[in-house]
Amino acid sequence: RWTPTLDSTYFYQYEIWRSPNMALTDTSIVASFPDNKIDHFLDRTTGYGTSVYFSVAIVDISGRRIFSDFVRGRKRS
Repeated sequence: RWTPTLDSTYFYQYEIWRSPNMALTDTSIVASFPDNKIDHFLDRTTGYGTSVYFSVAIVDISGRRIFSDFVRGRKRS
C-alpha cells in the first residue's frame, strides 16, 4: 500500500519494481498502473516464504521516475 498522489497534472503512471535480494541486484518492473487513485499492489508470483524487495515509482509525462525506498515483502505460507 502507498499514499496515492493527489496532483494528476503531470502524472503518467505508477510502476512497481522488485528485487530478489537486499543488494537490489536484478531489479525489474513487475507492474504499471495509469490510474493515480490506485494505492496497492499484491504480488502473487513469489513463492511461499520468499523475501523480495519492492519500490513504487511515480512516472511523470516526461518519463522521469521518482522511486520510493525499497521495502521488504514476504509471502507467508
